[in-house]
Amino acid sequence: MTSETITYNNNLVRDVFGHLCIDKSRLPSSGLTSVGVPSFVAEWLLDKIVPGSGALNLAELEKINNFVTKAFPRKDDRNEIIFDLTQGQVRKLIALMQVRIKLEQGGRVIPEPLAQIPVLNLAECSIATEVVERYKMLLRQGIWGKINLAMLPDGKVEVIGFEPFQCSQVNLQAYAECRAKFNTQEWRDLLLCSIGFNPQHPSYTQEAKTWILARLLPLVESNYHIIDLAPKGTGKSFVFENISSKVSLISGGKVTPAQLFINGKTKEVGLLGRHDVVVLDEVQSLTFDNPDEVIGPLKNYLASGRYNRSGFADVSSDCSLVMLANIELDEQLQPRNEDNLIANLPKFFAETALLDRFSGIIPGWQVPKFRREMIASQIGLKLDFFGEALLSLRQDNRFLSYVQQHTQFDKSTTVRDQNAIHKSAAGFLKILYPHLDLTLMDFQRDCLEPACKLRQAIRNSQYYLDDEFRQFGRNIYVEVK
Repeated sequence: MTSETITYNNNLVRDVFGHLCIDKSRLPSSGLTSVGVPSFVAEWLLDKIVPGSGALNLAELEKINNFVTKAFPRKDDRNEIIFDLTQGQVRKLIALMQVRIKLEQGGRVIPEPLAQIPVLNLAECSIATEVVERYKMLLRQGIWGKINLAMLPDGKVEVIGFEPFQCSQVNLQAYAECRAKFNTQEWRDLLLCSIGFNPQHPSYTQEAKTWILARLLPLVESNYHIIDLAPKGTGKSFVFENISSKVSLISGGKVTPAQLFINGKTKEVGLLGRHDVVVLDEVQSLTFDNPDEVIGPLKNYLASGRYNRSGFADVSSDCSLVMLANIELDEQLQPRNEDNLIANLPKFFAETALLDRFSGIIPGWQVPKFRREMIASQIGLKLDFFGEALLSLRQDNRFLSYVQQHTQFDKSTTVRDQNAIHKSAAGFLKILYPHLDLTLMDFQRDCLEPACKLRQAIRNSQYYLDDEFRQFGRNIYVEVK
């Protein structure tokens, strides 16, 4: 069934999800994302300040603009805010806040938590322990929210109030019951709309939709590592930038071991230990000062979910790692190096032991370039709710059990191939069938086949690069049982 033959049912989405959905045409007309507000925060704000449907009218735009001018600090507002605080004022703002605990060498006093507000370059604000107790996520990736700042008599900035934005716990049973009220095509289109794409655009074929939704796999599966290769402009990083603060996106250039793993000087745990998903963008231009210092611990982490560095104790994490890179296409818009898709990536990818630890390669060249008319304009799920629902599904083992029960491989499939395909298929199952109500034909078409295609791309490169992998043959064979 093509996307043109099915009408998107806005009323059904509203009836089933109520206050958890939003008219997606609100966001593009608000201009909020252009001032650096991620979509999951922007949608929350729109719903609070100017609830409604359709593009924002002039009065609503003015209301939002006034709010943004007052509440969203820019980097150059720092001095003005600090001046106001010295005059005894309380400043209210909306920003990302993190909390760190500074350990002193041989210190006998229990250290106080310190809040950081990166946009203002404020690093050591006093914050009540009760706030940190209530919102433990502040200690990991941080939380977007409303922050009230004041100044203590000793000149230290203090957080005197905090109200977080993110949706808290998601009831997965209720989410599954909501899914049951949609057919598979309607649900797929709802998911696509929720992350900001117009599911009724004729360029979004069934296949294109599958690979856009594959970008959600690292959210629903813990320790799920994948490479996404696509030409510029297909929206590779779009989903990751906008869905949750538990996802961290680093754009190309240099990546240091301190950033990724652990900082030897401050003893602060790096990105892989604090986030649920870490995304390295523009991987084709990625460089390391000392590649061995990164690749060794990285290989260890991708295989075991643990890493250590410079004598520190092991850090365990369930963070998924995503590598995004551009790929060269020929005149037929197919990859120039079809046998070895990683040909244009940095040299360290050509080490098959590293490559083997990725579950697959998303064929992003099968996703059309993103144009203005491809922006969602229907009713979709609010991103803060949707992102949290996806991340909550990580802990549910019923999906992997279903996959293991209904999948069989031939003898030439390696254990890593099997594990990768199991994880990808379980991920597709969580995304498309969270209620676990499906036929084996549904499972084969929507979960197992795309999972196998993702891994086959890894096998093709291994087969091309390393004689050792030729003994297994070129193709992976898997079937439903």
